[in-house]
Amino acid sequence: MRKSPTGSYGFTLLELLLALSIGSIVVAAVYGTFHTAIKAKTRAEEAMTPLRNARYFFSAIKGDLMHIRGDAHVADLLCEGDHCGFPIRADNKPANVRYLLNSRRELVKEFWPDEADADKADRAMVEKKSEVLGRDVLQLHFDKQVKRNRATGGATVLLSISVNFAAQPEPMRYEYAIFVEKTLQP
Repeated sequence: MRKSPTGSYGFTLLELLLALSIGSIVVAAVYGTFHTAIKAKTRAEEAMTPLRNARYFFSAIKGDLMHIRGDAHVADLLCEGDHCGFPIRADNKPANVRYLLNSRRELVKEFWPDEADADKADRAMVEKKSEVLGRDVLQLHFDKQVKRNRATGGATVLLSISVNFAAQPEPMRYEYAIFVEKTLQP
């Protein structure tokens, strides 16, 4: 800072340019750090998306299997390959649910009221509701193992599920096994 001929103090042009240069370097460093943090957060969220989708999918199917109808037979639990469907009781009304992999590589849950329960006038109005539970799915596989109980005449089912999600740097595979605790009719 120099004293001018009139006796007032002020910054020289060189001092102002130096201050602007230092300020610019500090702002650039802060921006670089912020930008790197945002990119890391985005990558972490992208890596967690398949896990969240898998947890949501497994939670949904487990919840529906807990509500499988008491009058259901083992043959009503159609879980093989890339789809799984079964009768449930929702809001104290019979209904059907199906989980599948659609052509857009999405995990989908379809739900519709049981047509046998609807009267004849409403049967034409039965509409399926669909919900996407996950995206970027490479493969979905269901496997059903049935164990017959000779004492009760019923059967219990172990349902194994495998889901592969497209993720970077490599696909992610999640597996889940659900034991259907209700005794189904053989």
